[in-house]
Amino acid sequence: MSDDYLTSVAGHYAREGSLAERILTLVTAQRQGDGPLSFKELAPADQFHLRGKDASEEMAALLDAKPGARILDVGSGIGGSARLLASAYQAEVLGIDLTASFCADAAALSAATGLGDRTDFVCADATNIPLGDASADLAWTQHVAMNIPDKGAVYKEVARVLKPGGRFALYDIMLGPTGDPHYPTPWASQAGASFLLPPPEVHALLLAAGLREHVWLDRTAEALGWMRERQAAMKASGPPPLSLQVILGTHFGEMMGNVARNLEEGRIVVQLGMFRKPLD
Repeated sequence: MSDDYLTSVAGHYAREGSLAERILTLVTAQRQGDGPLSFKELAPADQFHLRGKDASEEMAALLDAKPGARILDVGSGIGGSARLLASAYQAEVLGIDLTASFCADAAALSAATGLGDRTDFVCADATNIPLGDASADLAWTQHVAMNIPDKGAVYKEVARVLKPGGRFALYDIMLGPTGDPHYPTPWASQAGASFLLPPPEVHALLLAAGLREHVWLDRTAEALGWMRERQAAMKASGPPPLSLQVILGTHFGEMMGNVARNLEEGRIVVQLGMFRKPLD
């Protein structure tokens, strides 16, 4: 991808100062006791996707990682899902992300939760993954492809780095049937930075990459229910101190409001899939 495009995407997500420091300060202020910090305590702020930790746990169950498995997290953000996989499944996780500040924050949060030895974060392009052929047992991506014009290149790279028989789980926002989304959203301030495709087109690209479908499920209703619950809670008492507002900043309310509206109006859908690389 072009340098201008990569800079634009990274710039959308970049934030001044250390997100890790802000998150750890908020967690410390509200936790009781002084025992070791658990990755679960960070979940309200570091699971940067619809349905949060619930979606990650559903995906992890599909992957069924074994202890010591090497997992590639494509678009790892600040590392919430990587830490879940490392802790709950004793996996070795490599996260790649375009945003350098996210990679630094992810490493800091992993160190603070005692998971620095099982997670590693590298600033890299998902269409040019810095891994050798057949070097990962499993791969995973959540709410990342919306920013990538050439999704087929990503899926081909995932297929390349997976070992034969390796599994790939994805959970992404895709284009709905009723029209273009309202912006800004968490992944794009305007339409020109958003590259959504309808689920059938994404599915075709996955198959064209040489991956075989095992699970392909619509999770739009669940995502909408999750959004409605959070909107009701925020209307009653405002956003909690530890939430995705830490990442999204002052446009948090507008962005999340547009996500809910887009789901309601059928402008976006949420799809969960699990694919395998053939053994032969």
